[in-house]
Amino acid sequence: MLNAVKIRDGHDNFFTPLRLLFAILVVIGHTSIIGLRDPQAEPHVFFHYNFSYLAVNLFFIASGFLVTKSMLYRGDVSEYGSARILRIYPALIVLTLFAMFIVGPLSTSLPLKEYFTHIDFLKQPLAVLSFIDTDMFLPGIFESNAEQMAGGPLWTLRYEFLAYIGTAIIFSLGLMKKKWMVLAQFILPSMAWVAAHALGFYDHIPATLQALLRFGIAYGLGAAIFAYRDRLSFHALGIPAMFLLAVVTSKIQIFEVTTNMALAYFVMWAAYVKAPKLDFLKNLSDVSYGVYIYHWLVLQMVFMWFPNLSVLALFAITLPITYALATLSWHFVEKPMLTKKKSFSSFLRFGRKAPRHYDASAMLLD
Repeated sequence: MLNAVKIRDGHDNFFTPLRLLFAILVVIGHTSIIGLRDPQAEPHVFFHYNFSYLAVNLFFIASGFLVTKSMLYRGDVSEYGSARILRIYPALIVLTLFAMFIVGPLSTSLPLKEYFTHIDFLKQPLAVLSFIDTDMFLPGIFESNAEQMAGGPLWTLRYEFLAYIGTAIIFSLGLMKKKWMVLAQFILPSMAWVAAHALGFYDHIPATLQALLRFGIAYGLGAAIFAYRDRLSFHALGIPAMFLLAVVTSKIQIFEVTTNMALAYFVMWAAYVKAPKLDFLKNLSDVSYGVYIYHWLVLQMVFMWFPNLSVLALFAITLPITYALATLSWHFVEKPMLTKKKSFSSFLRFGRKAPRHYDASAMLLD
């Protein structure tokens, strides 16, 4: 584990257990918010950063790397779009219905007839699946909790999906032919972030644009690492060195960028380190997405029923229930739907044939 780690082609990596770890970190953070009835209760673990903030950035770094890889591996927007849509939407649809028809009736203070006919109930599928409003304020739910929303963590999916679209557009425009073009996906949002803070107008721009800059840095960094993967190596001793760099820059505007660089260095080392005794983790079911989208609902339900639980007890009860729901989602929704990628990509082409030739060697040139 002390040797330099190189990025390998194929699926021989630890991304699946790492993403599960990231999802659990989000659960830890949100447990404090629900259990302590305070949206600011999540403890800071690295300067002003808390568990959920760092974990979501880690998700976007890994996503930028893996989604760019997916786009260039497939070389076809329809096939790529099929894979991305089927990865996000089937589980999200089931979650939305689960919240509306199972969690809602069990947690609402309204008569069921009024609940099921309320406009806030009827609008949820369109609001959530379009990413216009993913908070899911279902009528009368969780009134004894500090938070009444059912879709707390779902807001980040909007930016994940926008990143997918952005990658497809960049590929279609030929902006992956050179490595520096992909590197620009990291450099430009980083420069915009630094400039916005240095010039004092970051706090005055819309929250959506703030989030685009934040996630653009993380996602673009992952994409850039994929582009330059043949030149990069990662060493265990580099991890504390990168975090030391972040610490040194903690008082200046580039801190967000250096923190993401440290996170990315850790992710790539951990994903590709050779650890034969841990290889069994590579065979875990890919339940991270399910854990991420279901945990908030479970936290809210458990806390509504047992409001005097400690934060630790709330987490201990929530995690296994969430993991069980995520496992069911993976085996009965996500995994079966991902087998439909080929047929769904044909549907997305509107009957047109797939491109006959795609020269992958013409991409990511020096």
